[in-house]
Amino acid sequence: MEDLGSDKPAWSRRKMLAALGAGAVLGMGAGVTAVSGGSVLDSVYGKKPGHRAPGAHAESVDELRTMRPEREGQIVYLEGYYALVPGIGGGLLVSVQGAYADDGGSVFQSGKPGWYWKRSGSGLVLEHFGVIPGDDPSAAAANAIRIAEAFRVTDYAMSATPNQTYIYEGDVVITSAAVMDCRKAVFKGIAGCIRIASQGCVVHAPVLDDSLRTDDRRAMLIEADHVQVVYAEFNGSGHQESCLEITGHHASVSHCKLRDASYMILATSGRGTQISGNYFTGGNSKAVLNANRTGATTIPWGDAIKLTSDTNDLANPNAAGRHDNIITDNIFDDVYRDCVDMFTDGSRTIFSHNLIRNHHWNILDIKCIYRDVPATGTSIDPGRREEAVIATGNLIHNVDNPYSNGESLFSVVHYKNPESGGKVTDYELGPRKIKIFGNLIDGVFGYVFRALDSYDVSYCDNEHVNLVNNAVYITGESGTRHIDVDRNKFQYANGKDHWGNPIQVVRRTSANCTRGSVSGNTFICSKKDGFRGAVGVVVMGNRMSANGNTGEGFDIVIDASRGTHFVCGGTNAYDCTIAVRVGQYGSTAGVRVSGTYAASCAQVVAVHTANTNKLVMADNDGIDITGTAYSDVSAIASKVVRNNNTM
Repeated sequence: MEDLGSDKPAWSRRKMLAALGAGAVLGMGAGVTAVSGGSVLDSVYGKKPGHRAPGAHAESVDELRTMRPEREGQIVYLEGYYALVPGIGGGLLVSVQGAYADDGGSVFQSGKPGWYWKRSGSGLVLEHFGVIPGDDPSAAAANAIRIAEAFRVTDYAMSATPNQTYIYEGDVVITSAAVMDCRKAVFKGIAGCIRIASQGCVVHAPVLDDSLRTDDRRAMLIEADHVQVVYAEFNGSGHQESCLEITGHHASVSHCKLRDASYMILATSGRGTQISGNYFTGGNSKAVLNANRTGATTIPWGDAIKLTSDTNDLANPNAAGRHDNIITDNIFDDVYRDCVDMFTDGSRTIFSHNLIRNHHWNILDIKCIYRDVPATGTSIDPGRREEAVIATGNLIHNVDNPYSNGESLFSVVHYKNPESGGKVTDYELGPRKIKIFGNLIDGVFGYVFRALDSYDVSYCDNEHVNLVNNAVYITGESGTRHIDVDRNKFQYANGKDHWGNPIQVVRRTSANCTRGSVSGNTFICSKKDGFRGAVGVVVMGNRMSANGNTGEGFDIVIDASRGTHFVCGGTNAYDCTIAVRVGQYGSTAGVRVSGTYAASCAQVVAVHTANTNKLVMADNDGIDITGTAYSDVSAIASKVVRNNNTM
């Protein structure tokens, strides 16, 4: 057996070169010898203090650039990129002649004009370009430049060393890479961000750590089109603006983890963003409710996703908005504010099959905010609004949102500037064509849905269990049109809310509401506290319909309280006080109540006669009625036919 400690080589020179040719390539491709730089030579010549393997050597890149090759194909061993930082970015290089250029990492100009030293193998890591790993801030500014230079290489498979840490300061601009292969390397930014300016780039598995960040800005900016970010981790500082900002078209963010920023994804301008399979948590500051839990003493800050145009460009009707989005299969866990905030923009967005749990504010906040000119004037149209938004198939569990603030899981509002005294005068300028259906909601403190001065909105086929307070709120200064709340199930354990007030499940509080439907819903109160819920549906407005609703354990199922041309048909009431009530809070005209069936109730139909005219009551039936089945409406009714006290 040969003595590895002697000066005699353990292998022949031919075997050594063969080992270097194969082993170095494989090692560097995996990011191993890029750091140590000598493991292959050590295996060939043995490791001995002060021993230096024979052949051409360069202590650093500076020395390498002075060396003159004698022939093409000559091999030189680079001990490290820097003389003062041994073992970083070393490896084998081969002399070449031709149309090459010194790029600072894969190819170096030699001391002989027209000749270059070129890295062997097919894979490189960031250290080959002089990027210094670790947390030393003195390397941060140079690292920002060299990381960008490394990912310009096209002749090699370029990557970060797996799980290594790199600190940087200043923008890292990725201009031409097809793939930014990060392999779970940690990028710690002091200032600046990683800017993806390469069209079609795939950003794979970076970990962005903003614990050292001083500028409170984004960690990554996607400004090119068709960029994909996959398997990334964004660990925000808790006080920065965003983890990831998107301005390019057709960006995709998938299978990423994002946490602790004011906006974890801030999408401004551009079209066609797909956000899928991600995990969001945290924010900037968490909501703290007041003692009565009616409002927040600490207002939360920290949307998971914000879709908007440039906030400095709200009055520009031609500004590009963030439209045509798909947000699906994500987990929103303990997000401090909105899951998705659509601020004036966000049209043609699908929000589907997401899991939301332990939430604190809105889930989908769709709002148009118009600046009033003059301060006490009326709304002006900035030329943009949200329309054609679908939210479906989402699982929602345990949401503790404040009540008196009017916050809700799904909020569709046309809003005036809070600083002005202006009015929202035209519902048609608000959100429209919003469809929210097929969601399962388990445990909510505040509202689940509200519509304010909006148009053509439907909230349908949703199931709600373990509700605490009133669920649906529809109102507006200019009114709402075509707001439909149909085929939903609302289930309560108790008849009173958190503060001891009777439950009103669906409230339409404005007489300006027009041509809406509340039909096919089921309202169940289990009365575990011994009290019935107050009202299933309060209906106000004009040309409203409430058909085919079922109520159990409520004082009143349908309260047609004020307005004209109501159609109320097919109400089914059990263990209630009144199935249908008319005209309790204002004048009503042209109300038709038909097909009501009441069992174990005090009354079938109750009418406040002083407020009612042109009433039609037909085909209403009651069984086991304990009080007066019908009010005496002979003086006000247009028609009273086929109504039975008992069956």
